[in-house]
Amino acid sequence: MPMSSSARSGSLRVLVAAAAVVLLAAACSGTGASDTADGASTSGNGDGDAKVVTIGVIAPLDNGLTDFGRGIANSVQLAVDEANERNAIPGYRIAVEALDDSSDPAVGEQAAQTLAADPTVIGVVGTYNSGVAAVAAPVLAEADIVMVSPANTDPTLTVGTDRANPVRVNDNYFRVVATDADQGRLLSGYASDDLGAVTVAVVTESKSVSSGLANDFVAAFTAAGGTVLSFETLPDDRASYNLPAAATAAAAVNPDLTFFGGEYEVAAQFTTALGAAGFAGPVMGGDGMKDDRFITVAGAASDGSLASSVGVPNSELDAPDFFAAYDAAGFSAGPTDYGPYAFDATNLLIAAAAEALANDDDGVGDGAGDVASKRLAVRDLVQGTRYSGITGTVAFDEFGDTTTREFTIFEVTDGAWKPVVTRQLTD
Repeated sequence: MPMSSSARSGSLRVLVAAAAVVLLAAACSGTGASDTADGASTSGNGDGDAKVVTIGVIAPLDNGLTDFGRGIANSVQLAVDEANERNAIPGYRIAVEALDDSSDPAVGEQAAQTLAADPTVIGVVGTYNSGVAAVAAPVLAEADIVMVSPANTDPTLTVGTDRANPVRVNDNYFRVVATDADQGRLLSGYASDDLGAVTVAVVTESKSVSSGLANDFVAAFTAAGGTVLSFETLPDDRASYNLPAAATAAAAVNPDLTFFGGEYEVAAQFTTALGAAGFAGPVMGGDGMKDDRFITVAGAASDGSLASSVGVPNSELDAPDFFAAYDAAGFSAGPTDYGPYAFDATNLLIAAAAEALANDDDGVGDGAGDVASKRLAVRDLVQGTRYSGITGTVAFDEFGDTTTREFTIFEVTDGAWKPVVTRQLTD
């Protein structure tokens, strides 16, 4: 797998550091996103003579887990609008092409095909859903387009299905968040060490990322001496779910804790059903469960529920200018936990594109056809990067995984998710 030279990665570090200084100044002065929000597809810098380079977005914007998807798309738009204000890529106007995937792999694959056919696309931020990434990344790889996910946690996307013998799946794919291999261990450790749970019931959706997290949790929990009293996998078809029956079965074994592998919509219904079945213990899940809509749907039944999320809480990020600029932009959807990661991913792509498109003589891109021809250079620059973004240090290992493996445990208290503890894994 090609790697960038130390000189090129060092150059990218300087570019990003310089961009960050200008970005903070722009945010403080009120510079924000364009008037179109929540999935806007274009962005300008007022230079009609500039060539166009495009950052693509693939996320659930119309259907599926839209809270997460819109926060991702808006954060990309904000990063691009601020980059255009500071003329981050001389001679080029950066545009955003945000396409919906509806949390559906088939829709996401079509979105990837659309972006792959656009010669101005230099990189893609997305997806949210790991299942969508599994089909979108190979399509983009055929066009040499870098894909940086701010949210995917399925380990198989980077190392394949055999963790004992990891093999990089797509050399164009990167992610700025840690995987379920770490998330499952962290959740298990909190369940056993902090909560004192000895027994657990597990219910999970069948999709790979959900069942994979449940399996990682179970492996770590049993290795620590815990006992899994029951394990149920829901049918592939959501229309066939019988959540009251699954909840009744889980409650019947009287576990210390019930673990749910899945996303907030189903997790909320399952948690409500658990309460109706008489289970009074905590319900625990992963990052897909940690959304405000979980609380809205589950109501009082959500109290005491636990879920992890990527990185450190937004409230603890040293990024006041990002949140101020996001609010000032007037987006109707919040950034969620993934917006800051999408913002960092976008600025990484912009810095790499700026270096790849630079002309050695005058700093201006050579021609309209240069964008597509620079995609492999962008990939190599991304692979070799290391810089401090608003979410912390951004760097990748040989598989495209982040080297910063960090999650936060949240608990629902008084109708809101409250951070309990942030932990980083180093082994």
